[in-house]
Amino acid sequence: MKKIAVVGSLNIDYFMETDIFPSAGETIMGKEFFMSVGGKGANQAVAAARLGGNVSMFGSVGNDDNGNLLIGKIENEGVDISHLNLVEGSNTGVAFIEICKSENRIIVSSGANEHTDIQYINRIQNRLLEHDIILFQLETPLPMIEHIIPILAKEGKIIILNPAPACQLSSELIANVTFLTPNEHEYPLVLSEVAGLEETLEKYPNKVIVTCGSRGVYFHDGRGVVKVPAIKVEAVDTTGAGDTFSGAFTLALSEGKALEESIKFGTIAAGLSVRKKGAQTGMPTRKEIDHFIKEELV
Repeated sequence: MKKIAVVGSLNIDYFMETDIFPSAGETIMGKEFFMSVGGKGANQAVAAARLGGNVSMFGSVGNDDNGNLLIGKIENEGVDISHLNLVEGSNTGVAFIEICKSENRIIVSSGANEHTDIQYINRIQNRLLEHDIILFQLETPLPMIEHIIPILAKEGKIIILNPAPACQLSSELIANVTFLTPNEHEYPLVLSEVAGLEETLEKYPNKVIVTCGSRGVYFHDGRGVVKVPAIKVEAVDTTGAGDTFSGAFTLALSEGKALEESIKFGTIAAGLSVRKKGAQTGMPTRKEIDHFIKEELV
């Protein structure tokens, strides 16, 4: 099994359930409140580790109660946290998440995640190079990502970039990643594309993988566009489904699975994850996925 490194954000998530999303200036009464560890980086690391991956987390937390909580939680999931950056004088990142009828709205304050910068990545570069697959998101400074990805590419690493929150990426950065995994709303901005989905995918065979929620996942295999359907489940909370896909997809690649098989594995994990509340709470175990696959084949 290949070693996975996740370079990304670590947050504490604050969730509030509502019957409606409030309008600007409106105050409403919420329902259930709960907290969870999160951040796209931590979520994806936990998703991969819970499925049996050999995962190391690279990122930054504040020297505060939330940072200590995060470290304890992801370490308990089997993630190697020995290379985390403990930042004095900065709060651990937080996210405020409203949930309404299985949809969500999210506001993020980066905090210590801003310190997952070029200086940090240079300091731990040799440790990062000990890994085979490196997974990134965009909740850490983009200059750091633009700096380290060409170095990793020259070393022949498998590089996965989940471009969320979405922003326009340079053609050089896109060329250096192995797999780019935007969702259906993100890819036009990320790729500076005005073309439709199929025409866009044709330009990036076996590289761009577009997730489309309940409609499944699409990519071009060099011969044509392939759709990998989503599994049918009753969604309770979609928060973290994309991160579950990223972690599970990366885990499958680390086990030597082919691209389409890895995408299918990711869609199963993502589908199972939305049956529970919370980004990490619903992430499935390997036993749950194996059981689903077994039942599917019966």
